[in-house]
Amino acid sequence: MEKYSRKNLKAIQDIVQKKTGIAVAEVRKPAGYKIRQMALLAGCLLCFVTLCAFAYAKFSSLNGDDAMFASVYQGNGRFEIVVINNSDRELKLQDEVKVMQWSTGKEVEGDNEKIAMEILTIAPHSQGVVSIDISEGYNIGEMEENLPDGDWYYFVLTNNNFAFGQDWMCSFDFEIERTEDVAHRMTEAAEQRPGEQEAAGQQYSTGSLIYTGWVWPTVSRDVSGFYGERENGTYSDHVNIAGTAGDEVYAVADGVVMETGFESACGNFILVDLGDGITVKYGHLKEMKVAAGDAITQGQVIAVMGKTGMASGPNLFFAVTVGGEDVNPLAVE
Repeated sequence: MEKYSRKNLKAIQDIVQKKTGIAVAEVRKPAGYKIRQMALLAGCLLCFVTLCAFAYAKFSSLNGDDAMFASVYQGNGRFEIVVINNSDRELKLQDEVKVMQWSTGKEVEGDNEKIAMEILTIAPHSQGVVSIDISEGYNIGEMEENLPDGDWYYFVLTNNNFAFGQDWMCSFDFEIERTEDVAHRMTEAAEQRPGEQEAAGQQYSTGSLIYTGWVWPTVSRDVSGFYGERENGTYSDHVNIAGTAGDEVYAVADGVVMETGFESACGNFILVDLGDGITVKYGHLKEMKVAAGDAITQGQVIAVMGKTGMASGPNLFFAVTVGGEDVNPLAVE
């Protein structure tokens, strides 16, 4: 292309010189042109890289496991939100919050501009408490009365340290608890991330349950949290089975659903009566496919695995009681 252009330019110059008798000088690019061009290109590239780094710092989100939220009801429409920031980044919650209902996915009737919220910055790898008071904008008695069994409310909180923010869900109910107790349970959960726990001096088979006739409750057989005393000195009345969010959860045996709902520790749960005084509880569920009173059959898909409640990652909370007493859900070799 360059040779073609030069050839045409020379022809034009010859025509002008022949017609006018005036010689046309060839215009050449000044010395150092290519060096300046390369310097400009390098400067543009540097600016692009800098902008990319800035955008990543401002706009990128945290992973779902990097922050944990749990609500503690104080009464009279007042809540304390315990926040654990497991990430290397700072969390700063903005002073706007939405109040939603799980079953409808819609905002609860009220005035969220009247919600009083303490803005709090949670440093990397630390824990903090955010206060929220919805009493001025919502009818608390009406919210409690109109909440169907197996349904719940949740806050939508936003971290505005990122330019576009990042939303976090925090479920809540109206059962009064102590903030210290919830914070302690959250700390335990944070220390017991799926795949990192080990049994304290005990060996378990991850492939069989306490009753040989039962089927395994999910696809994964990776038991990440064991029943009984754990290495950090805490005691667990259940096991945790690590998996992937969206994995199916199966009924281990035939039974009748006694209750479905939400608890701060185990999140969305299903409690099933198997007869003969045996009950099974499935927790940390993302979605429940059965309701109280439903008869279920062995192997039926009853839920979808999630990380609700105080789960630090996708896993199944699985607990068994016999005659009202907690028992180890796993067969001990």
